[in-house]
Amino acid sequence: MTFISFEYAIFLIVMVFAYYIIPKKYRYLVLLLGSCIFYYLSSGIYSIFLLLSILSIYILGLLINKQNIKTKLIDKEENIIENKIKKRKKLILFSGIIFNFAIIIVLKYSGFILNIFNDIFNTSFNAFKFVLPLGISYYTLMAVSYIVDVYRGKYDAEKNIFKVALYLTFFPQMVEGPISNYKDTANALYQGHNFNIDNILKGLFRIFVGIFKTLVISYRAGIFVDNLFDNNVTGPIIFLGAIIYTVQIYADFSGCIDIVCGTAYLFNIKLPENFRRPFFSRNVQEFWKRWHITLGLWIKNYIFYPFALSRLNMKITSLFNKHLPKWLSTFLVSSLPLLFAWLFCGIWHGASFKYILYGLYYYVLIIFGILLTPLLKKLRSIIKINEKNIAFKIYEIIRTGIFVCFGMMLFRSKTFTIFINMVLNIFNKNNRSIMDFGLGTSDFVVLIIYVILLLIVGIYNEKKGSIYDKISRSNILIQYTVWLILMLGILTLGLYGPEYDASDFIYGEF
Repeated sequence: MTFISFEYAIFLIVMVFAYYIIPKKYRYLVLLLGSCIFYYLSSGIYSIFLLLSILSIYILGLLINKQNIKTKLIDKEENIIENKIKKRKKLILFSGIIFNFAIIIVLKYSGFILNIFNDIFNTSFNAFKFVLPLGISYYTLMAVSYIVDVYRGKYDAEKNIFKVALYLTFFPQMVEGPISNYKDTANALYQGHNFNIDNILKGLFRIFVGIFKTLVISYRAGIFVDNLFDNNVTGPIIFLGAIIYTVQIYADFSGCIDIVCGTAYLFNIKLPENFRRPFFSRNVQEFWKRWHITLGLWIKNYIFYPFALSRLNMKITSLFNKHLPKWLSTFLVSSLPLLFAWLFCGIWHGASFKYILYGLYYYVLIIFGILLTPLLKKLRSIIKINEKNIAFKIYEIIRTGIFVCFGMMLFRSKTFTIFINMVLNIFNKNNRSIMDFGLGTSDFVVLIIYVILLLIVGIYNEKKGSIYDKISRSNILIQYTVWLILMLGILTLGLYGPEYDASDFIYGEF
């Protein structure tokens, strides 16, 4: 069952109807039952791995909670007992982290690790190819964040296993996230909500916006991208392919998140946003604060800060402070946790050196940005460039967009070697026409028009707030006109047929 299918539409209608007809205190059970059905239909026997994650964080969360209670009850003078409790609690925490990451390492990364082993030791072991359970990269991070936050004392462990299960299995999030935090979403999931026609309409509108982005923009761009990247192409047209792929992945990923958040709205549940107009970013660091926001927050909270505040990093900090200038010491100390964060980001995306290099690509850009910022500021003040000037802002946005497009080219290329060859071939003559990659003139017109429309909507949202809220507060004629345009666009311009698989959301692969 996929988000863009007749079966999903029927499933969603049944879910909404069932949710609102039963007593409020049992409504979370409807969400849980529907989520389990959705997940089993998508993953079958591989649902066992999700069940193992649920059981592990439920049991270990309660055990950590028990140690937290013991710590509060003992006298402050009993340091030996307190240290024993802390060690026990840390052991439970690490057991949970290792267990959950071990599952994904075996299923997703074992082949990659075995290939490295074969290359190092000149062996020829064959790796077993596992089918990845739906959403494992997303729910594993959510599972780990739950037990870490219980360990940190941010909240008590949940005693109701069905509520813990719903947190991990809530069906809209299982394809591409967003990666939610237990503290932020628990009450919304478990509390029985009243029927609200405004939220129903807002949710449906956002679902159709997501479908529109996917069928009209992403699938159309994907035809061009697949034909270009899978052939030996030379010339500047390669960079055009990188731009169109960037459009494709944004329309695909943000379109899926629109469907996810719109679906949650039907139950009066608000999930965290994953995008905040990323292509208005003025530097790469800002881009990653606006793109895949929930992944960035997870990495910051559970990779960057733990390493930055670790004993090892404190010792390194002390060593650097003694022997290096202050500015260099500060830079190196912050760059080490950042390295781990971007390595994790790369590896999370896939079991390939290409993805590791993808993470390091952004790490290098950010590091150079940090190093060059003081120098560039000084240079701009000397030549009297006003940083608030609209032309300068546009320059920074375009510069960031170029860096992002090269990053997306690496992301899409099958290997790093292919990526390098494509970059070098940009400076050769075009060996193919723009019309050789599966799209006609009308398709390009559709893409250009709707990319411009996305840009206009983005500018409005950037300056004046959500256009969804604006439309919902407009008079009935404007609302019906927008709905009509949206529906006609999907029906007349959307790409359908057996060759277009609505389950192939790009970030669903990870």
